[in-house]
Amino acid sequence: MPQEQRTWTERWLRWCAEEFGPATPRREIALPGFVPADFTGTQEQAEMLVRRVGAVMGADVSGISVLLVESPEKVQGRKHQVGEYRKAFDRVVIELDRRVAARPDSFAGLVAHELAHARLVGEGRVARLGISHAEEERLTDLVTVHLGMGVLSANAADDYVKAAGYSVMPVGEFTDRMLTGRRDEPLHRMGYLSPGEYGYALACWSTMRGETDPPWARHLKASVRDALMRGLAHRAAPRQAGAG
Repeated sequence: MPQEQRTWTERWLRWCAEEFGPATPRREIALPGFVPADFTGTQEQAEMLVRRVGAVMGADVSGISVLLVESPEKVQGRKHQVGEYRKAFDRVVIELDRRVAARPDSFAGLVAHELAHARLVGEGRVARLGISHAEEERLTDLVTVHLGMGVLSANAADDYVKAAGYSVMPVGEFTDRMLTGRRDEPLHRMGYLSPGEYGYALACWSTMRGETDPPWARHLKASVRDALMRGLAHRAAPRQAGAG
């Protein structure tokens, strides 16, 4: 990974620690199986999952309405909306594509992305940063890492299944954020960060927690786990070089 990307990740994770509190080992981490086994994507289950992800991320979801939408059956060659965060009058609405519920852990990652917007946009943190929409989306993914949803977000980013691949792009102003997907790309992923970038972010987060051999690493998909291990080695190298 280029040094510029490492520096960006390190800088914004420090910002996350200042904004949301330190990445202590006591913070809950959502792992595969976080979503109940009987999850089918009903309205009640989706609302319950939003509350559960919100509890992990420290998000107040009491004023958030959950709207399940059906994506079109035929989306070959074009982008389609699978998630959106927006303000509607005096309430916040998050739209979630019901078809993503067939992959419950990825659905939890989708919820985490939208609730990261709630913590950044809804709590007024982004407006004062003066960053671009694209950088805001990348920061949104990074917030899911810092707030305990990074394993599921990273695994969703490393999804090679064409029938369920998604990517993120910003739409509209700061009050309108859309998660979209397309199925004509060779690599499909959910989020703005690549699997390698997620891996390095998790490595930085792990060292911030004082974990040099994080037990949750075994739950990561191979490419993310490899990037995590390389990141941990990279961050340990300066200390080792300075020893003795």
